[in-house]
Amino acid sequence: MLTKHPHILVVDDNEEILSTISIILNRKSYRVSAKGRIENFEQMVEELLPDLILLDKNLGWADGCDLCKSIKSNKRLSYIPVIMFSAYYKKKDECISAGADEFIEKPFEMNACWTLFNLLPETNEQFSF
Repeated sequence: MLTKHPHILVVDDNEEILSTISIILNRKSYRVSAKGRIENFEQMVEELLPDLILLDKNLGWADGCDLCKSIKSNKRLSYIPVIMFSAYYKKKDECISAGADEFIEKPFEMNACWTLFNLLPETNEQFSF
């Protein structure tokens, strides 16, 4: 049994999506950091050290693929699984090439997230959905 509630960082510039995902994850007893805009993404991830990052591809202030690359190229952070999402399924290959562990097309069902969380080797022992 887990003694720690996994911490999920959700990054999206859409406040409705942030709010909805946060509510659902909080109800499942996960710790959630929901961010709409981040000045220094890599520094924030180093401070939070989430167990998983849910990251939008098309942020109004940045390209999610660039943010994913910065995490995956940082030796201190590269172990953190990143699931990217976008309303454009054609962006899947670009996201995976940027280092994303998985991709979800928006709009998505939270059941799709639960399935992906449990498929990731780094998270399947931490997350129980």
